[in-house]
Amino acid sequence: MLRLLAWLTILASAGVNQAASATIFPAEVTYSNRTEETEETKACEIILDASNPPSREAVKFVAFAGYNKYDGGVVAGFLMAAADLTASDKYQIVQISDAAFSSRAFTSLDHLNYEAYEDGTVMAATQAPVLAAAFVNAVLAGTYEVRFARSDSRREMRTYKIASPPEEAVRNSFMRCLELFANESSRIWRNI
Repeated sequence: MLRLLAWLTILASAGVNQAASATIFPAEVTYSNRTEETEETKACEIILDASNPPSREAVKFVAFAGYNKYDGGVVAGFLMAAADLTASDKYQIVQISDAAFSSRAFTSLDHLNYEAYEDGTVMAATQAPVLAAAFVNAVLAGTYEVRFARSDSRREMRTYKIASPPEEAVRNSFMRCLELFANESSRIWRNI
């Protein structure tokens, strides 16, 4: 028993990732936002960066809402990535699967369409306005969890519990962006 405790102490002090199938209450939670445009969509984003030192794992959760440029349709969802801080203080993305968002008001499972990318990230989105609004409101409320399985950990789930909403400046910027995009989207509808 003492050997096991000593081994766990050594691993923790070395900054080894937390045990698989863990529930994490991250000590470091930072929100920011930006506007993203692709060939197909324009989107407002709220970006959550979460970590829990001394663990070397970090999670990036990008909630987005916007519209499809071709038909003005609503699109909302998230992009999630996990990464490990390397010895050279750079983040290396790890492969994840089974990504999910969950709050009292909304869960992404069975409501969003999922797509996994080769770089290890996962995206989930919807074009249904009611689901998009429910998702955005759940993110803005700030009490939710993001879950995923690391491919290098035999698919055991990791849950990051987020207990704080985005700061007022981030929320306000996001809402102004959505208002602008709502006007642009409605112009597309008028021209169809």
